[in-house]
Amino acid sequence: MAGKVPPELSNADESSITVFKEAVARAENLGKAAREAVEASTRTSQQVLSRAEKISKEAKEAAEASVRASEEAISRVEKTAKAAKEAAEASAKAAKEAISKAEEISKETKEIAETSARGFEEAISRAEATIKETRETNEVLTRIFEEVLSKAKARIDKERWLRG
Repeated sequence: MAGKVPPELSNADESSITVFKEAVARAENLGKAAREAVEASTRTSQQVLSRAEKISKEAKEAAEASVRASEEAISRVEKTAKAAKEAAEASAKAAKEAISKAEEISKETKEIAETSARGFEEAISRAEATIKETRETNEVLTRIFEEVLSKAKARIDKERWLRG
């Protein structure tokens, strides 16, 4: 009896082996499902990571582009401000030169007006002196003419008296 297994035990062993095989198969299936779940989770994680890297790269590029645009805008503003300052300085210089020229012209005009006024005053004085001399000469000539006329009239009267 040493090598023989009783039939009751043999059925029990076969039943245990079947249960064990089923348990192993289920464990393998569960292991396979777990591996597939891990692989799916890994793929999903890699996709999420890849998308996150892509979004991060795009955000970095956008930030760099924004920085470049800001720097360019600042540069343009600085150039515009410099040009405006230079234009204002040139305008102020031109205004000062114009004021200086206007003051010079005003001074020259005033001098000309004063010279002209003195010339007119001198001309008026000479004219007044000439008029005064002419009046005096006219008065003298009028007296002389009246004397000559008076003498001529007296002579005519004397000759008429002598004739008559």
